[in-house]
Amino acid sequence: MHENGSGKSDVARIDWSGVFVVSVTPFGQDGCLDEPATRSLVELLASEGVTGIILAGSTGEWFTMSNEERIELFRIGRDQVRSVPVLAGISAIATGDAVELASAARDLGLDGALLLPPPYVLPTDRELERYVSAIAEVGLPIMLYNNPGRTGINLDLRWLKKLSRHPEIVAVKESTKDIHQLGATIRGIGDELAVFTGMETYVGALVERGGAGVVGMAPNVFGRLPADLYTALNLGDMQEVRRLQEAIDGLYARMYGGMHNPYVVLKEAMRALGRPGGFPRPPLLPFEGRERDELASFLAGVQR
Repeated sequence: MHENGSGKSDVARIDWSGVFVVSVTPFGQDGCLDEPATRSLVELLASEGVTGIILAGSTGEWFTMSNEERIELFRIGRDQVRSVPVLAGISAIATGDAVELASAARDLGLDGALLLPPPYVLPTDRELERYVSAIAEVGLPIMLYNNPGRTGINLDLRWLKKLSRHPEIVAVKESTKDIHQLGATIRGIGDELAVFTGMETYVGALVERGGAGVVGMAPNVFGRLPADLYTALNLGDMQEVRRLQEAIDGLYARMYGGMHNPYVVLKEAMRALGRPGGFPRPPLLPFEGRERDELASFLAGVQR
């Protein structure tokens, strides 16, 4: 390991690129973590072209899980997958909870962590700096997650330059859906942080601007297709890009169509395709009635 001029390690920055997936968490109908399904899923994802797996992120319904359950999920994921980096979703409201999760992930040998600003709290500048610093001091490489719609905090370039002074802050997942901010972030700090877009619908804009990759959800459903899209974009194969992007846009249109939580749509799509996604955990609820038929019809028409 060596350091660049800012004192930051280059290793994590180089390794974290391509297509990372935020894995769903397979729960049984009883609401309990389904360990066999979890092992099957993470092994499947690792075999389908992703370059990293994130456990207990928002897609993994971390907000319904105790710290103990999330740590158990980290253990299962690390035990099952060694071929790609495995990151821990450590987002929490209380600093102590996030530190506990980061420490457990470090001790279990995970490769890093994904961290939101504390949801709901709306911290001051001083409080947010202290929050991130306390967690970074655990000694685990961190990908910051910018999703102001969920947190009320926009980690723009000003914030990222401030927070990235800590050597363990190595990447950012940019989910504002703002292409201008995505471009400004890549241009302004892309040499220091690995800049990812948080949705596959924006991966073309990211590649054009020289970003590091995408942290998405679609591999849960489509397997290798998102990795193929990323490859096609980098090769400039626009005919293939359009074909693959159409499939991903169709999935996202259903995820964010307003009738259901996007994480519920993902699990319903996985069930339709026979993939080990399990059931959502309350307050999230599965589909009812004919909604499954429309989703199944769309999936049947996707060319992989």
